Amino acid sequence: MTARLNSPATTHGDFSLNRVYDASPAEVWDAWADNATKARWFIGPEGWQQVERTLDLRVGGLETLHGRFAATGLETLFTARYHLVEPQARIVYVYDMHLNGRHHSVSIATVEFIGDPEGTRLRFTEQVSFVDGTDGRDGTLSRKRGTSAHLERIAGVL
Repeated sequence: MTARLNSPATTHGDFSLNRVYDASPAEVWDAWADNATKARWFIGPEGWQQVERTLDLRVGGLETLHGRFAATGLETLFTARYHLVEPQARIVYVYDMHLNGRHHSVSIATVEFIGDPEGTRLRFTEQVSFVDGTDGRDGTLSRKRGTSAHLERIAGVL
């Protein structure tokens, strides 16, 4: 067995979030599938400015979201590849996060769109590997808070 030289520890986490939207599955799907609509809710927090955004929601398609915090100069880069795309039913993708050019994490995410008497139940599940030495517990809590904020913003665009 060889030892890792100069490599930070890999830590892991997972979480699930559920939301019910007063909208049809088609409308909630469009919030994920339409680049202009997604640009209204899939954004960074206060002080974050978009540099680049692309979306190709199909099997093998790629998504990029690159941004920067003006106050600190911190750059974020989200790059995703879609592995399963079932319109109005489910999306499975793998994504990488980079912070200032350093690989931060790798995640597999599943988004499920479930018909509900109140509209659409969305279930988001993520399994993450932090590859830069980030504490798994703290990193997962932070990721969960950020994803929760995204899902809350969806309601405002429906």
